Amino acid sequence: MESAALSSVRWVARRELSRLTWRGLAGAALLIFALGFAVSSLLPAQRHAAQLKSDVGELRSRLRAVGDGPAGAAVIAPRATQLENFYAFFPHVDTLPDWIGRIHTAAARNGLILESGDYLLERRKEQRLVQYQITLPVRGSYGQIRGFVAEVLEKVPAAALEDVVMKRESIAAPALEARIRWVIYLAGEGAR
Repeated sequence: MESAALSSVRWVARRELSRLTWRGLAGAALLIFALGFAVSSLLPAQRHAAQLKSDVGELRSRLRAVGDGPAGAAVIAPRATQLENFYAFFPHVDTLPDWIGRIHTAAARNGLILESGDYLLERRKEQRLVQYQITLPVRGSYGQIRGFVAEVLEKVPAAALEDVVMKRESIAAPALEARIRWVIYLAGEGAR
């Protein structure tokens, strides 16, 4: 009886396969490919995710153990080092003329003339950084002003763009008038 049932299943399978068109065969082949791809891709990814979760758990337990013991002070020490590295990024206040020169060079490269400007050095005793504010009125096209701003941000890493105000006298006027305020952060006298 089992052989009759098996031969009946084979007969039905052959009949159904003979009815399939090329589209049906292509769909069946894609289905088999997708199942094989899913099994070959997902299982290793699931194993990898489980390994990562295990590693995270182990690292958390080690961190808790270090934080509770006498070695916990060693974990705090790098924060002070990180703070010192942060302040070491900023150029010393003595290099200020070089940074101002780079700003003026960027303006000239972008076709802008800096005729005047307001310059203000701000020192506070409780802060380790000195702020040098530069307010520059410029006149030019939008592309020139934008190029100037982009170049200063690239060439003067300690500069921050604080404010830009642009206006056009009339719709027909070819040039924009802009007021650009920069702040350059520098390491003060006692910072190094």
